[in-house]
Amino acid sequence: MTIEPGPTSQPDLPQQPDPAGQPAPKKPKLALILISSVVVLLVIAAAAVVTMTQVSGQQRKESLQQLKDGQLTALVDSRAKLQPAANEYLAAYKKARNAPASQEEAGTNSRKERDEFQKAADEARSALQKVQSAHESREDGIGVAIGQLEDSYEGYIDHMEGLVESYPQFEGLFRADGAGCNGLFVGSKAANLRERQTLLSQAAAPCREAAGQLKQSKNVAYVEFARTFDNRVGQLESNAGITAKSEETYNEFVRLKDQLVQKTDEATARNASDEELLKIADEAKALNTRIKNNRSEFDFAAKRYLSGVKDMPVLVEEVFSKKIAAELKSYDAVIPLRVQILKDAVDVELVE
Repeated sequence: MTIEPGPTSQPDLPQQPDPAGQPAPKKPKLALILISSVVVLLVIAAAAVVTMTQVSGQQRKESLQQLKDGQLTALVDSRAKLQPAANEYLAAYKKARNAPASQEEAGTNSRKERDEFQKAADEARSALQKVQSAHESREDGIGVAIGQLEDSYEGYIDHMEGLVESYPQFEGLFRADGAGCNGLFVGSKAANLRERQTLLSQAAAPCREAAGQLKQSKNVAYVEFARTFDNRVGQLESNAGITAKSEETYNEFVRLKDQLVQKTDEATARNASDEELLKIADEAKALNTRIKNNRSEFDFAAKRYLSGVKDMPVLVEEVFSKKIAAELKSYDAVIPLRVQILKDAVDVELVE
């Protein structure tokens, strides 16, 4: 028989520990857990940054090595093709003109060489763009070196393109189917100096117009020649005008001198007074002074005119023999130097 506990009975309860006798259990510290987690994350992130930095540094070195051995080498190779291609075109065009052939026919007959040159020029510009794209910054040593090389290399390409593009204009200056500047050399075609001035002015107009067009060339040698040539033609016109006027004035002086001689003879025949004779003598003296001054102006202008005509062929010849040759020599000195400076700048970065 089971005995149920009575209403007054109390169930057995677990004995409570004495708070004063035993330590209380430790509660989890959330802040410590969070801090520990953050530290772990930072360690992981730091390791990732180190890894990324190492990868980025390696990629940068590989990129610089490619700039030095790849893009820069291609740039040098493309430049080496440009001048021979230009020479091929110039020779082909000149040969066609001397066949003889018109400007249009010569252009057609030298089209192959012209296209080959343009291809070489396009490749040179493309090679330069790849060097520029290989390093974005223009503030560090490599960027500054690229900027300097870019200035020289673009100038060289412009020089060569201008040399080729403007050659038909330059070559045609003294041809009848071109600007017709041979008309400047009037020579014995004129009956007198005034007619010489007229013929010269007729030839000078299209000639100076052609020089104006040549001033727009991308080639500095052509531009400088065109400016000098234009000035020389202007001086020829000016000196031709002075000599023509002097010749006409001198003819007038001859007429005045004849009148004075006649006037003197008449005064002498009628026993004119000393005062009248002295007055005629003063007139003759003044006329002689004017004749001397006119002769001086004529001689000065005539010498400058003849010198201008004589020097014109030399001016034309020196465009290729001196001016263009000097520019090419300058580029040949500067560009390799700036290529080497860029290589040195890359080497400095590679060893760091």
